[in-house]
Amino acid sequence: MNKINYFSIVGFTALYVVTVFATAFLGYLHPFCWVGFPALAALLGAYAYYHVAMRWPKFGVGTLLGLVFGLFLLVTGEGDAVTLGIMTVAGVVSDIVRKLTDRLDYAYPVLAIGVIGWLLPLWTRTDWYHDGAAEELGDDYADGLMLLANWWGLLLIIAVTAFMGYLGIRLVARFIKSK
Repeated sequence: MNKINYFSIVGFTALYVVTVFATAFLGYLHPFCWVGFPALAALLGAYAYYHVAMRWPKFGVGTLLGLVFGLFLLVTGEGDAVTLGIMTVAGVVSDIVRKLTDRLDYAYPVLAIGVIGWLLPLWTRTDWYHDGAAEELGDDYADGLMLLANWWGLLLIIAVTAFMGYLGIRLVARFIKSK
């Protein structure tokens, strides 16, 4: 009987939250870095996801990570109930994909796409988002965000994030197995 090491699951869950949150700070460099940070988060977050998934081979890894990250954003005031809901649903769907396919490289990109929920107001409440960005980072920055505040910008970041999640989990799996 395999025992689950809950301490390592908690540790790698914390690493996932820190990794994904830290990539968002690149957004201070340029508006495209802010809109594109979920793609980098997908690549770097794959390491923690992989380790949690290897220690918890059953349903729930995506749900756990999506829920914990969403709660972290809610508690810190960076997100709201909608963001929490989107990230949790992405986690559940990720777990369903994992259960149906038994493939982490298909399941993880779904979880990674959930991080875009943090940015969703850019596409759903564009004027409000622009005004908030202008107040916090200036008009030029806010105007730069508007270049991607359309349907193709959203589709682009979804596609790039999914690809980077797929690439990240494949690289981590290959690296871990080569050891």
